[in-house]
Amino acid sequence: MQVGRDKGAVWSTDSKLLGLDEPYVHVNGTVRAVLRIDLDRIFESWGDLYLAVEELALPCLPSVVVGREDDKGRVRRPHVLFFLPYGAGVWFSDDPRCRRDIMDLWRGVLAGITRAFLPLGADPGGLSNPTKIKNPLSPFWDIRVWNETVFPTLGEWAEWVDTSRRRRDLAKEAAAGLSGMTKKASNALFTDIQALAFEALRTWHRAGDADYVRAILMKDRDAIAERLFREFVGGASASAGNPKQAQAILYRVTTYAADHWDPSKCSLRAARDVGACAEAVAQLNGTSARQAVGARHTHATRRSRSADAIREAIDAARAAGEPVTVSGIARCVGKDRKTVRANWPSGEPAA
Repeated sequence: MQVGRDKGAVWSTDSKLLGLDEPYVHVNGTVRAVLRIDLDRIFESWGDLYLAVEELALPCLPSVVVGREDDKGRVRRPHVLFFLPYGAGVWFSDDPRCRRDIMDLWRGVLAGITRAFLPLGADPGGLSNPTKIKNPLSPFWDIRVWNETVFPTLGEWAEWVDTSRRRRDLAKEAAAGLSGMTKKASNALFTDIQALAFEALRTWHRAGDADYVRAILMKDRDAIAERLFREFVGGASASAGNPKQAQAILYRVTTYAADHWDPSKCSLRAARDVGACAEAVAQLNGTSARQAVGARHTHATRRSRSADAIREAIDAARAAGEPVTVSGIARCVGKDRKTVRANWPSGEPAA
């Protein structure tokens, strides 16, 4: 059991009784039965939050909502928790018996619910740490139980939410909504700031920056995000027509960059398929011709991986006695129906 007193560091405890007094707790990450959405917004009251959630196109209300009620009755940055049915938790493991298509579906459902909550301030950064929640048993928080009877399965959730959304796309949507800018302008600014943020992280990593190294060792992503924000807030505010809009996007970008930064991949060439087309391009003259060969190789590799994933999903569905449909397989592998149809195995009937 791991607990913590803030969004950053956590520690193990040998006393559940004392541990469950702490503000934050990790739910079971091996068998995942909780879907958590982090709302980065202050609501005027519990009633205001209830009505806002009720208007969303979802199959049920949250099981539990956990947040802090201030002296004015406002609810500050709550966590929204949806529970899967009893016994329907998803097994996450490297064990070969563990079904990756179901793990991907769980991630897709969580991303889809997060997208549905974007108008209420859902933070896509929470997708990178989905098992750490505001502890509803802690006296530190106030809670509301809104649903004790309806617990949709992953398959039922997939009929309500878009399971194919990527975290980067969600972060962009959240930034646009928070800033009030047009989607095109928001995306352009998001991309520019993101490039600067990752370049700063690479610079700190290669220089062995003391504060950066300490944050990495402590797994304190919040500290990294805060430093990135301080690094760029002056320039972003000065270069934008509306400083508040720029700061809203900067907040999302720095949170996203801190959550997704992987120090082990700082050396970019180590992660690439270097030399894969060496023989094919050896006799070619000109950069364009070589790039064309590389592009065809990349496209073929992606098609092969997609076809393998689709084949595995079909076999898994058939073994589980489930109907094999294009829509169902698309949800399992996290791709659109057009891609699934294009890579559908020959001779396999497609419903």
